[in-house]
Amino acid sequence: MTGKLFIALLLLFVSVGEGRKSFLSVLNTEKTEILFFTKTEEAIIVRSSYKDKQPSSSYLAVQLDDPTMLRVVNVTKTLSDDTNFTINLVTDEDGESNLTIQLWDSEGRQERLIEEIKNVRVKVLKQRDHLFQESMHINSNILMLILPVVLLNKCAFGCRIELQVFQTVWKRPLPVILGAVTQFFLMPFFGFLLTQIFALPEAQAFGFVMTCTCPGGGGGYLFALLLEGDITLAILMTCISTLLALIMMPANSYVYSRMLGLSGIYHIPVSKIMSTLLFILLPISLGIVIKRKVPEKAIFLERIIRPLSFILMSVGFYLTFRMGLMVVKTVNLEVLILGALVPALGLLFGYSFAKISMLPPPVCKTVAIESGILNSFLAFAIIQLSFSQSQAAMASVAPFTVAMCSGCEMLLILLVYKAKKKYIPITEDKRKKIPLI
Repeated sequence: MTGKLFIALLLLFVSVGEGRKSFLSVLNTEKTEILFFTKTEEAIIVRSSYKDKQPSSSYLAVQLDDPTMLRVVNVTKTLSDDTNFTINLVTDEDGESNLTIQLWDSEGRQERLIEEIKNVRVKVLKQRDHLFQESMHINSNILMLILPVVLLNKCAFGCRIELQVFQTVWKRPLPVILGAVTQFFLMPFFGFLLTQIFALPEAQAFGFVMTCTCPGGGGGYLFALLLEGDITLAILMTCISTLLALIMMPANSYVYSRMLGLSGIYHIPVSKIMSTLLFILLPISLGIVIKRKVPEKAIFLERIIRPLSFILMSVGFYLTFRMGLMVVKTVNLEVLILGALVPALGLLFGYSFAKISMLPPPVCKTVAIESGILNSFLAFAIIQLSFSQSQAAMASVAPFTVAMCSGCEMLLILLVYKAKKKYIPITEDKRKKIPLI
């Protein structure tokens, strides 16, 4: 009896798209998957480990809750080491519907139900790519307009760099080591762990892992300035982590893609990583030269850092929320929670390790900021280069959600810090005025 039950067990792997796509997840009767569609017609591949007792005796039946939104064109069967079924669906309109997938076996005149997978939720978003591309075009135009402001601000930051800090870090590289370990080892591991706890589809889980293994973002030293961290250390950590990303991002993509059951070649955007590094180094180096050669100009640039930073931070929040809100409309609560946890864990790990190492408070803040603010753009580039259209649409949710949540969290931390700093001196002054009895 046990042997028959064991033979009757069915492992179904469901994926969206063409033959080169890897399988997204193992479905069972207790799990609901959301499949994102971006075209008029899509295919779902179902793989079964069930072996036919007679040639071609098994077949797949598909039931639709809403036939007006989805239609089954055909179900084809291919026999190899495993039995594969391809379900071709046509999408007529945007919306959500559920599928019920049944595997049957005909034994003579009798038909026997082998396995039934219920409530496979399908979300149809045919217009998403158009909106996404339109939004990206608008955002690119805005970025081109503020590019001179970005370069000027980075040059001003270069005027704030203290060269003796480089010598100190060279002799005592502990902050840089703590940041690198957090960014490239702890964050990817915990990102992977959280995606398994929340049972995300493999492509989406990979998007979160890649976001977690990104180097520090360019906004790190901006928040280091506003939160009174070590600006020079922040810039140095960003540059070093971006350089290390050339090695660590390919390594992590290989390891975690295998752990998630994904197969394929992942393209690391080396040119984008190097251009990001040069985009940071060149204007900052110019600022260092100005400070040494023309000190009076450096003083002027240092004065405009805060207003320029405020403008850039406002534009950054606008662009992040413009893209993020469009993405958030298509995600579930688990993805939002995970998007909020990723930067929070980076901040917590970075600050805790720096505090345990008894580093000065400004250095602790800097390590936390560099560990929590990630360059999500690089994760997005890897996803777009490595995945097919449907999988990329699913995986790209991760970097945008993390970027939006990290912006919200850093803004909240900044407001609390400024309020606390303003409140504490007032209370201390009042205490000084109270006469001792």
